Formats: sequence, C-alpha cells, structure tokens
Amino acid sequence: MQIDQIIPEMRYGYEISDIVLTMRKILKDIGFNSDILTEAVQGGKRENIFYHMFTGSKASKTLAGLKAKRKFLFYHGIAPPEYFNNHEVQADLIRGRKDLKTLKNQFTFALTTTNYLEKELHEAGYTRTVVLPLPLDLNEYDRQPYKRLLNKYENGYTNILFVGQITPDKKLENTISIFNYYHKKYNPKSCLFLVGSFAAHPRYCQKLFALIKELDIKNVFLTGRVSFRQLLSYYRLSQVFLHMSEYEGFSIPLVEAMYLKVPIIALNRAAVPEVLGGAGCLINDADFQENARQLDRIVNDRAMREVIIRRQSERVTDFMPAKVLPSCRIALQEIYRFVD
Repeated sequence: MQIDQIIPEMRYGYEISDIVLTMRKILKDIGFNSDILTEAVQGGKRENIFYHMFTGSKASKTLAGLKAKRKFLFYHGIAPPEYFNNHEVQADLIRGRKDLKTLKNQFTFALTTTNYLEKELHEAGYTRTVVLPLPLDLNEYDRQPYKRLLNKYENGYTNILFVGQITPDKKLENTISIFNYYHKKYNPKSCLFLVGSFAAHPRYCQKLFALIKELDIKNVFLTGRVSFRQLLSYYRLSQVFLHMSEYEGFSIPLVEAMYLKVPIIALNRAAVPEVLGGAGCLINDADFQENARQLDRIVNDRAMREVIIRRQSERVTDFMPAKVLPSCRIALQEIYRFVD
C-alpha cells in the first residue's frame, strides 16, 4: 500500500520538513510505502497522498492537477496574514487561508499536530479530522555541541535565547524590548541570542536591527541559520528561553528547550500552552518591565529554576517515541478505513 507525501518545498533542517521525514518513518513502520515529492516534481497518478499545507502553499493549483485515489490534508498552520503587512509573503498567506476553506471537499481526511490547529480546521469547515501526535527523536540532542562557540561565550554572562524562524509573528521586537529592560535595569552582563534564519524576511530583520540601534543595546545577536552542533551550543550557553511568539501551531524549539533543561518564559498564545502542558512559565501580555522582572527571578532564584526544569523534564517525556507511537498508530487507524 502506498501513501505518498507532497510538500511545496522540502528544506532540510526546517521544522515542517522534519515532520515530513518523521511521518514517512511512521508510515513505513506500520506497513505503508511512502515517497516524498515536491510540487515541482509531482505528476502522474498516485494511490494515496498526504498534502502538507503551510505558509506559501500553492495547494489549489497542485491539487487541481493531481490524480490520486484519496487525498489527505496534513495541516501545519498558516500564520495570520495581518502579521505580515508590507511583506511579500502576505499574499501567499491570504491565499493559503482561503484555500484551506475552499479545498476542504478535496480531502478525505485532515490531520494536524495539535488541538489548536484542529480547531482551525473545524472553523474552516472540516469535519473528519484527527490530531496526530508525532514522536520526536530527542536522543540526537545528546550529541556534543560546537566547542569553539562554547569557548567564545562561556564568559560569565547570562544568556537569553530564542530559537525559530525570524518572522513578524514571532514578535521578536517584544523579545528585544524585554531584554533591553532586563539588560539595563538588572544585569548588564547579559546577552540575547536570536537563533534562526532571517533570509526570507529581510525587511523584518532590518526593523529589528533598527530597534537594536535605537535602544542602543550592544549584546543582541541575530545568528542566522546555524548548524545542529552550533544550535546545541546556544542551548548549552543559555539560562532562559524567551518566547514571545503570537502564533504557533506547534513548536519544536519549545520541546528542545524542555529537553535541554533551559527554563522557558513564553507568551500564552495559540498552541504554546498546549505544547508546554503546564511546564515553563506562561505570561499573558508583553509588559516589558514585568516580564524583565520575571526573567530576573528565574535567572537568580535557584529553587524556582529547579522547579521549572523538573516540570519541563517531566513534560518532554510526552513527546518521546515510546509514549507517542502507540497514540500515533491509534490516530492513523482513524484513516485506515479510507485506505483499502
């Protein structure tokens, strides 16, 4: 039995591409053959396909020319277009949100990764849906970090970290403003690392650099895309993971931070509370001064840090393959009856 996956663009090292690879492994483990195709190379008749829909997807054009017995949607979330005013991707987001509604009859079933995204599917008119909990192989995070980077920044400074795409919905201007207050009011020996690719949104990156210059902060670093070992080094170096994103359908960096024992402060929005599952420290607004005070407490209160780290370590086991795979197989059984 064949279930292929179609993704608009396969970019190794990116969250959705990692999910596609995990999905292929799960499908093969339970007895399906599965190829990964992109929109650029898809063609011919397919037995069954999962179409991965996310930012910038060209779903309507692709699906119109795709012949398959059954088409299943795998929905990763489409960021609200209003975050991307004056950005070139806004038109794609508007189209993607429209396609999500208008193409619902094309799909036999829709899958997604969180209850939050399943709610978005229901609001778009989908009735046959399932949340597919994906197992994350976190053992690879036990590898050795990049020592040269550790040596460069192991200097007694307090390091605050964000990991993810540098995009407007992540609200990194708020992260920078919180750090600015913390750095000047509480701890001048501190750094902020914003780790992630910003190539797709140069205007937003310029806005962040302008803010850094306006605030006159010396210790804010936008790293761009980094290697996996460099990523491990930034986690190892950091005392707090500060996450002010307003739209997350899921978030692998939050899971990474929990596994690597970096206390999390995160905005209580979208799927973030669902991913954290009671772990971390949720905040309800972008009050820069109050959030800076909370940041300082977590840095300095050892007992508080230990409680947060312990709860995060408990929560992250919910993403381990041993716990997730049985639930994953049950979820896939929901669509078995559509695949003869």
